[in-house]
Amino acid sequence: MNRTRRPAAAAAVAIALTLGGCSKDEAGTGPAQTVQTFMRAIGANEPDTACAQVSTAGKPLAGTALDQCRVGLAKVLADVQDPGDLEKLKAARVTGAQVDGDRATVKAAQIADVPDGFQNDVDLLRIGGRWYIDSKTDPGNGSGSTEPAPSTG
Repeated sequence: MNRTRRPAAAAAVAIALTLGGCSKDEAGTGPAQTVQTFMRAIGANEPDTACAQVSTAGKPLAGTALDQCRVGLAKVLADVQDPGDLEKLKAARVTGAQVDGDRATVKAAQIADVPDGFQNDVDLLRIGGRWYIDSKTDPGNGSGSTEPAPSTG
């Protein structure tokens, strides 16, 4: 009887490890937390924290790309007409993500308590064991933008 329990227990552990490995990074933070941190950092006017959640061309932002992100966020924040919008972003909640290996998507419906215009699908990429918002913009391509691109699907 003990032999039949071992395979079942091993299978349960394998399933738990597989599910855990697909959704969380080495720090125990999943893609939903990355998007939530990004949104809340924008609301708190913390561009360094927000931009630390973003990647471009398969790499975390650094150097010029990081500077462009900071400048881009400063412009976005300067254009906010209603200070209440920033307060809402500070309370943003992200309720889940769809994970497929090293890629994930937070669907617009999984982003709550944010102002209109901030509920978009957000694609993420796991790099070096950590989740980053995939900006899908290569600063070397001349576009000059490193802000996260909304998904089209």
